Amino acid sequence: MLAIIDKYKEELNLMATHEQRLGDEYAKVSTEKEARERVIDSLHREAKMWMDRFVFTLNGSQELP
Repeated sequence: MLAIIDKYKEELNLMATHEQRLGDEYAKVSTEKEARERVIDSLHREAKMWMDRFVFTLNGSQELP
């Protein structure tokens, strides 16, 4: 009887460890995804700024946005 209880305790500990690793991995992936989204947003804003400047230059405007 004690052997069966010990076996299930060990399995429970393994499952808890696996669950913790999955949680850590999910947190890591979420953080990386948010960082990529911030970089993409930043690059998009910069590209828009340069396109706006290009359009103003083509239109002969002396003022830049």
